[in-house]
Amino acid sequence: MNFICGDSLSTMSGMEDDSVDIVFSDPPYNVKKDYGIFKDNLTPQEYRSWMEKIVEQSRRIARKGVVFYVGGKHTKLFFDLIPDAHFIPVHKKAIGAMAGNYFMQYHSMFSTVKPVKKTKDLWDDIRLPGEGFYFREPRYDHPGLTSLKLTEKVLESFTLEGDLILDPFGGVGTTAVACKNMKRDCILIELNQKYLDVAQERLGG
Repeated sequence: MNFICGDSLSTMSGMEDDSVDIVFSDPPYNVKKDYGIFKDNLTPQEYRSWMEKIVEQSRRIARKGVVFYVGGKHTKLFFDLIPDAHFIPVHKKAIGAMAGNYFMQYHSMFSTVKPVKKTKDLWDDIRLPGEGFYFREPRYDHPGLTSLKLTEKVLESFTLEGDLILDPFGGVGTTAVACKNMKRDCILIELNQKYLDVAQERLGG
């Protein structure tokens, strides 16, 4: 496991082409959450430009492809940014946030990686953060927690033992924990050392 405290875009820009197997990213959703050092309150134009660069660098360094997991409201944006990706809706069983008088009951995943096993392209068997009582995974002091079960399913579906996975928004290390559990290797990039410290604790120090 390799943990890097730094900016995701500048760190990836310094990496060689095809230097990891896949990039798995659950980026900030630009919904004004407070990440301590970074606050995701960009203008829509700034956010799009940032994500374009993140996608470009991710695709350059990932030998097998990329998997991006984003909030439902960014579905159209990532259809535009990764037009060749396979779209996988991830069902939120609890009633989600309201948008235009619709309840948003899904997150969106975009994969350019060929599955390593037969894989459904509708995921409806995982409870997600934000589902209250039904989300039974441990919680950590981070506003954008990714489900460990979801991350493990990504690894199971798109990677093999020994693969090297890069997570450019590492947070509290969910991808690293999943990689350890499933015998994959991991590079974690995270801007806030506080969250990397939690990730180290989750891995046993």
